[in-house]
Amino acid sequence: MAQQASSSVYRWITGAGFVAFACYHLWTTAFGMPVAYLHRPVFLTFAMPLGFLIYSIGGKKHLDRASWADLVLAAVALVCFGTIAVAFESNSERMSLVDPLTTWQLIAGGICILLVLEITRRTVGLVLALVALAALAYAFFGTHMPAMLAHKDFSLVDVIDYLNYGLDGIYSVPVGVASTYIVVFIIFGTFLEKCGAGEVMMDLGRALAGHHRGGPAKIGVLTSAFFGSISGSAAANVYATGTFTIPMMKRIGYSPAFAGAVEASSSTGGQLVPPVMGAAAFLMADILGVPYLNICAAALIPSVLYFLSLLLMIDFEAARKGLRGMSREDQPRLRDTLKRSYLLLPILVLLVVMLLGYTPFRAAFVATLCSVLVSLFSRDTRMGPRKIINALEISAQRTILIASACAAAGIIIGVVTLTGIGLNISSVIITSSGGHTLVALILVMVASIVMGMGTPTTVAYIIVATLGVPSLIKLGFSELSSHFFVFYFGVLSMVTPPVAVAAYAAAEIAKANMMKIGLIAVKLCFVAFLIPYVFIYDNSLLMQGPWSGIISEFITAVIGVVALAAAFQGWFLIKLGLLLRAALFAAAILLILPGMASNLAGVALFAGLGSYAFLQKKQRTAQEADQPA
Repeated sequence: MAQQASSSVYRWITGAGFVAFACYHLWTTAFGMPVAYLHRPVFLTFAMPLGFLIYSIGGKKHLDRASWADLVLAAVALVCFGTIAVAFESNSERMSLVDPLTTWQLIAGGICILLVLEITRRTVGLVLALVALAALAYAFFGTHMPAMLAHKDFSLVDVIDYLNYGLDGIYSVPVGVASTYIVVFIIFGTFLEKCGAGEVMMDLGRALAGHHRGGPAKIGVLTSAFFGSISGSAAANVYATGTFTIPMMKRIGYSPAFAGAVEASSSTGGQLVPPVMGAAAFLMADILGVPYLNICAAALIPSVLYFLSLLLMIDFEAARKGLRGMSREDQPRLRDTLKRSYLLLPILVLLVVMLLGYTPFRAAFVATLCSVLVSLFSRDTRMGPRKIINALEISAQRTILIASACAAAGIIIGVVTLTGIGLNISSVIITSSGGHTLVALILVMVASIVMGMGTPTTVAYIIVATLGVPSLIKLGFSELSSHFFVFYFGVLSMVTPPVAVAAYAAAEIAKANMMKIGLIAVKLCFVAFLIPYVFIYDNSLLMQGPWSGIISEFITAVIGVVALAAAFQGWFLIKLGLLLRAALFAAAILLILPGMASNLAGVALFAGLGSYAFLQKKQRTAQEADQPA
């Protein structure tokens, strides 16, 4: 009884902390952000202690208890990060690496670095923590490395100073964007879920696509595109939507591995969908210094091609296997679903407010208020005080992982800028490629996939952009296309074995082999491995250049996606043999690659193959009709 009472008290205290965390960000969003030297440390002063209170040493999340060691770490985090927040005025006025620090400042800064590593290990996993640790090791011992990677000697005091008491280390762009944009969008996404909009999205997908062949898989693709864009985590999105969609896919005849791969690849693709793009859009806009809506426009065509490819592969697989859709009895009526579509109004409000010229975080705040208002129209969805407090608490809990990951990414970025390793890596890539741009792009692609493995979308993008983009810009590619290139491959690491976190999550739900799911997902996502090579050479797919070029490139890319899906799934009006599949694959490559000559050749080849398949189907249909019943 006493233990139950203490658990309730503990739950109440941590819950109050989480609600205060969320309310602080809603308040600053509504009434103005404090200066970065205060706002960013306050963000981590909330996030770090709360993280130690709900994540155990084994990385398990618990809300009703904590060990004495966790309580001590939470108290230490509160004091050390609070020290940096309280001294924001002096920190903003001092010169990093020049003005001396007090003994306590050095101790607090060193402890903050260790706490970031530990909370990252608990929340995100060992991979990112080890990468950050390797960055620190390079800062201390990089002076002894070969000439191309060596840097001048930095002391422990230099590293602590640079990472903690300025805006170039832990409190650099990742934490800045997380504390300004991402946390507000997490709150918006949670309120959207709590007001019933998520259920409407799921029912809308079921009503629109459920009765078509392979319907449940198409539902999974559509709902994951919606949820994935807002969630910022492919693995979290798999758990959110895959619990419903994977069993539905298995029920109509898809194999467990294919069902898991569909969910993993569509959840991963959700990170590429504007307007939110897993919050990476805000980071990209901030780094490039361009309007946020420009990033959304650039992301539109590639994301359309990605999901068109997924839907076609699912459809062709269903046709090849003779699978049907859901029965009408198992589907919600479209008319009934549309009656509840007003719950999606906050998403429209979000876009309208941004189009009116307001900042994305202000738009998210207004859309969050709208989600509360639209919930009031029905007793089933109404958000009263208790439901609002619960939504605030859950939002803050979800922010802990992002805060930890962004702080760790800040350590990596701080070491990169302090030592200048980014320019050295660029030199290594260019030297290794022998000046051949295609070889350099392949090297950057592999590096982006490796560096993005096991990390959330925003963190994956931060790391790969810091280390990969300078190489591409040196090779003469535009800044926008370079950032999108590394971003795409950082995101695709979510389904690329061996560390495919989205595939791991899907395997747990589908009860199938993770490696098999990962390999099928790579096949389903294959168009996403090609698209970056297209827009890095020709910016038309990023909405850059004359409209005539954009439209023609989009049309040929769409035809190429159809050919690619047919080649991979072995079906296009009829079942295809190996030779026809190879020919369709060749047509797809010709159509997707930029250039008038290759596009014309691809169109001609595809038209010929399509005509052959159509005649074969017509002939077989006539033969079946002539056979006696």
